[in-house]
Formats: sequence, C-alpha cells, structure tokens
Amino acid sequence: MTIKRTYTWKEAFDDALEGAEDGSPPYQTFVGYCYDLGKGTKRDLKRAIYWYTKAAANGSTDAMFNLALCYQSGRGIRQNQARAVRFYIDAAKNGHLQAQANLATCYLEGDGIQKNLVEGIRWLRTAARRGDDKAQFNLGRAYLDGEGVTKSIRRATTWLNKASTNNHTKARMLLKRLEKAAI
Repeated sequence: MTIKRTYTWKEAFDDALEGAEDGSPPYQTFVGYCYDLGKGTKRDLKRAIYWYTKAAANGSTDAMFNLALCYQSGRGIRQNQARAVRFYIDAAKNGHLQAQANLATCYLEGDGIQKNLVEGIRWLRTAARRGDDKAQFNLGRAYLDGEGVTKSIRRATTWLNKASTNNHTKARMLLKRLEKAAI
C-alpha cells in the first residue's frame, strides 16, 4: 500500500524551485504561481513575472496565460493590452482553453488588438465546443443578437442551454427570459 504524502505550500515551493532552476517549465510555472499568490513564499510579483516568462519561453501554456493576465491587468508589470493578446494567442494556439475564451473576447471587443468579429467568433466557437461556459454563454448571446453571426434563436438557445448545464447563472436567467417572451 502506498501512502501519499501531503506537502505544505512551503515544501512544495522549495521542491519546485529546485526543478525550476533546473529548467523544468511546469516547475517554473508553479514557482511563478507561488510568487504571484504568496503561497509557500513571500508574494513577489516581479519574481512571478520572471518565472512565468522563463516558463512561457520554454513552452508552458499555463505560464503564457498567466503572463497574459498580468499584462492585461497590470499586475506586477506595466499594463500592456497588446502584449497580453500576444500571450493569449500563443497559449490559445497551443490549446489553452481559458486563453481561447479570453482571446475571443479581445477580438470581439477590440481590446489590445484590432476588433475582428470573424476571429472573435472563431475562437469563441473553439472554446465553447471545448466546454467553456463563458464562451458558450457569449456565443449564445452572439446568436441571439446577430453579432458576428447570423441571428438564430435556435442556435442561441442551444449554446445558452449548454452554458446553463455548466452552471452559468446568466445563461439560466437569459433562458428564463426567452421562455417567458415565447409564451
């Protein structure tokens, strides 16, 4: 029988730091996360950015996504929407679900990149098909409003139902309003 040991955040951080210094992207991402949130070590946003940057350069999509969030919000680094989008693109192309959903929003709103409804809807569909509830909700809204797609109550309802099934509260509320309007 194998007994699994539970690590404290400090122990996990110390172990990961060694792996990060040896060049392991997952460890580099984890160390960045620990510095970012102050888990197992003192919070240090500059060091978080340092480790996320190293991990992203080594192909970590989670690190790319975290860097995008930092650049988008200005957390630990000067806010730069265009740089955030570049990291979202890299992570999204490598299959990071949240990056795909966030990139869709950037394209749809013209946030850090030229507004492009076709690209926005393409990334929204990708994330929605993969199960992201926010993307499902936003795609449902797009079909409901005819924004970037041909207006379709049937398709809107399909995507809103999927989002609702995934516990998206606004999707549930919108579906109830649509049902009342149809009565």
